[in-house]
Amino acid sequence: MDHNKIQNLIKIDEIHNVLKTEIHLTNVPQPIPQNLYQNIANLVYLLNEQNEKDDLEQSTDDNEKVTVAISKQINSELIAIITKLTSLLFILRCKKIFNSSKLSPENFEYSNLTDEEKYVFFGNREREKRIDIILKMLLDGKPKTLEKIVSSINENFVIVRFLDSMEQFVGVNMNKYGPFKKEDVAILPFENARSIIENNKAVEIRQLV
Repeated sequence: MDHNKIQNLIKIDEIHNVLKTEIHLTNVPQPIPQNLYQNIANLVYLLNEQNEKDDLEQSTDDNEKVTVAISKQINSELIAIITKLTSLLFILRCKKIFNSSKLSPENFEYSNLTDEEKYVFFGNREREKRIDIILKMLLDGKPKTLEKIVSSINENFVIVRFLDSMEQFVGVNMNKYGPFKKEDVAILPFENARSIIENNKAVEIRQLV
C-alpha cells in the first residue's frame, strides 16, 4: 500500500472514539467531521485494494506466501471491525436524527449532519410526507384524488436477477414480461417484482449512485 496514502488514513481508534461519544449522548447527534464517512470508505477501499493486489501477485517463496496470507487475514479482520463500528455509529445517529427532528425540533441541529446523513434524513421526510398525504385524502373524503395518487405505484420499476426460470406473465401495467431463464436480468413493475422476490424466484439488483 502506498506510504503517502497510509499517512492520511483515518485510524480505527478515531472511529471508536466517535462511537463512544455518540453512545453517551442520549438525545441528539454530536457534531462530527463532514468527511468522516468518506475517510472510512477510503480506508476500506485501500484495504480491499491491497487484498486484491496480494491475490494477483503469486509468489513461489513459502515464507512470502505466509506473509501475504497473514497480511490478508489482518486486512480482512480490520475491515470487519471497521464495518461493525461504522454500522453502529451510522444507525445510532440516524435513529437520533429521526427522533430529535420529530420529538424535539427545537434541539435538532441540522448542521451536525454529514451529507450522507442528510441524504437519509430527506428520504425519511419524504416517507412521512406520503403518510400525511394519504391520511389527509382519507379523512377529507377524496377517493378520486386518493386513487390517482396510489395509481403511481404501478409506475415504479425495479431491476431483478432471476434465480430460476419463469414463464411469461402479464404485469400490473398490462404489459407482457418474459419468459425468463435463470440469471436473466429484467426491469419489472415493483408490484410484480415484489411477489417474485418474496417467492425466492429472483433478487433485486440495487443501483448504486
